[in-house]
Amino acid sequence: MTADSGAPGPTASDELVAKAHELTPFLRSHSETSERERTLAPEVVTALRDAGFFRLTTPAKFGGHDLSLSAQVEVIAAVARGCASAGWVLAAEAASTMLVHIVSEAAMAEVFDGRPDTLMLSTAVDLTTATVTQAEGGFLVSGHCRFATGAEISDWALVTSLVFKAGDEDRVLSCVLPMSDVTVERTWNMSGMSGTGTHTIILDNVFVPEHRTRQFIVSEVYASDEDERPSYFVRASLTTLAALVGAARGALDVVREKFSKDPAETDKPTDFRGAAAMESPGIRLWFAEAAHLIDSSMLHLMHAASRLDGVGYEEPVEWLERAELRMHASSSVKLAREGMEKLLDISGARGFALANPLQRYWRDLAVGSRHVSFHAPTALEDYSLALWGKRPSLVLI
Repeated sequence: MTADSGAPGPTASDELVAKAHELTPFLRSHSETSERERTLAPEVVTALRDAGFFRLTTPAKFGGHDLSLSAQVEVIAAVARGCASAGWVLAAEAASTMLVHIVSEAAMAEVFDGRPDTLMLSTAVDLTTATVTQAEGGFLVSGHCRFATGAEISDWALVTSLVFKAGDEDRVLSCVLPMSDVTVERTWNMSGMSGTGTHTIILDNVFVPEHRTRQFIVSEVYASDEDERPSYFVRASLTTLAALVGAARGALDVVREKFSKDPAETDKPTDFRGAAAMESPGIRLWFAEAAHLIDSSMLHLMHAASRLDGVGYEEPVEWLERAELRMHASSSVKLAREGMEKLLDISGARGFALANPLQRYWRDLAVGSRHVSFHAPTALEDYSLALWGKRPSLVLI
């Protein structure tokens, strides 16, 4: 292709996706270590940082990529293709950095100015443990925050759901604080997504200056009959969904690689004649269905993400559209899981050997897709009501 052909050149997201594909073998080779240690392997964190993946939502003025949501999910899915836990951590980091945008410009500058690769996490405090005390120039905060993805590798944390009284009004405090101010308790023991290191962080009377905080009125944040909510509620769930779709794609890669080998190179013939698996029409068709299901899963994800491209983080998204986007996310999860099951079917019992990366992709997808953001029964119920202008019994996002 000549320089003056008029064809568009590669975008920043194209280059990042290409980097992710180059890292796939490396990420997969370290996935067992990350799982065993219940946190991403140090080599993986370094590789992700060096590739610029922690800059997806960092503002451009601080050296970040500031990518559209569609571009973000493409990159995250590509990383998860090598290691689902790495993809999930990256998704959580991108969403967490996005949330710092809504705290304050001063907080953004303190965290990212000169440090565009800062690794952020975000988590909600357990309301039964939280205390907030107003102090001169800021707040003293305490509480236990479970499900803090990347707890042992992050530089900063955004903590929310800190409820306190401001006069007669209940308010919610969101605050940004360095990880050096908190203690990590290793509580993450899961059968899937173990490498995400989603441990508990503990705040013990930590002072947070006012410029690193933002207050919300409780009745506005938790109102179940709200017609509109900021887009960041939906964006965060779509970034994590990308890690799940990427896991399914990674499983497809593993099965393709296995069945692409000459039978003589494997430790067991595919059948009693030693024939190649893909000589079987049934296996070819089963694999084709799996590939189509997983591709369709990505299409649902990309459609949902594209509808939020150009929508500001705090720009409102009305109730029906949120319900529609949740249904696309739910369909994406369903298709990814169906594709995964077909891959397991054609792989046989050997796909569940602990030395086989296929079983790790399967477990990671199974656990990650049960995140509350993808609760299929509620998503369907809410959508069925929203179509008729009725209010939901439970709002997820």
